[in-house]
Amino acid sequence: MRVSLVHNRKAGGRGVSRRHLEGLLDEFGYEIAHSITKKDAWEPLLEDPGDMVVVAGGDGTVGAVARKLVRRNVPIAVLPLGTANNIARALGIDGLAREIVAGWRDARRLALDLGTATGPWGKTWFIEGFGVGLLATAMAQLHAQDKLADARNGEPGFKLFRDRLGLSALLGKYEAMHLAGTLDDQPFAGDFLLLEAMNLRAVGPALALAPDADPADGLLDFVLLPESRRAEFADCLAALRDEEDGTMRLPVEVCRGRALRLAGNGHDAHIDDRVQRADDDHPPEAHLDIEIGIDVAAVQMLVPAGPLATARKPAAKEPVSS
Repeated sequence: MRVSLVHNRKAGGRGVSRRHLEGLLDEFGYEIAHSITKKDAWEPLLEDPGDMVVVAGGDGTVGAVARKLVRRNVPIAVLPLGTANNIARALGIDGLAREIVAGWRDARRLALDLGTATGPWGKTWFIEGFGVGLLATAMAQLHAQDKLADARNGEPGFKLFRDRLGLSALLGKYEAMHLAGTLDDQPFAGDFLLLEAMNLRAVGPALALAPDADPADGLLDFVLLPESRRAEFADCLAALRDEEDGTMRLPVEVCRGRALRLAGNGHDAHIDDRVQRADDDHPPEAHLDIEIGIDVAAVQMLVPAGPLATARKPAAKEPVSS
């Protein structure tokens, strides 16, 4: 089998070399068609990705590859090297690199949904989630710290702790947003601290805002944190700081649907790990409407044999519940 390798050597500060990964793939009988880093030119890989694309990195690298391979019918195999590894966790991919590569012999393809986000940035896909408000602003601030302190090369467990601590600190002073829009053509409005459209159970620093999300059900889980639940959410964040996989149920409102329209948004937004700032430098564009949708079975992922290996039929829309 011919495979392409995409490697982010800085992911999670783990320092796994590309040469080591190439040797591991060769050991298990895979012929390498292309071997590139996240910053290399992608044209050769896109022209001839081979039979499978292996992504060794974190969620950002996996998302970048997924957006390049929409409708290409080429499976993506993940070697999780990042800090949160939200995508790998959602797909049941865990263990040492050697164990994961050995498991590909019995693995299956999963047709994974991607969310779509249309706004001042144009139209793009997301694999984890899209959101406005508290989490987006926290991510922007933490990214800025990373650039200054090179925190990307720090120990993953510490970085998770730091990111959740930063989110908690911001929560105490974050001003609630008044949001108005429609969810599957049903209007909603209110004062919220965050709004997230989740394709997976967790986003950002392994924050499980939608623990029941299924990335193969043709639906998104829409999450709202009302201003009235600020104190309760703060207590949960404090308890969550040392919990690595973030399995604690958070006090948010969740409903499933296919389409969200957000009117006149002027707040920070994130699309997976990419942040769109809405500040004084971008006043005209930042207030355009935002439309969120679902692109069903958009990419192929290689996953361990198990419940996620077969996509489920779309579930009925569920009412908002806490």
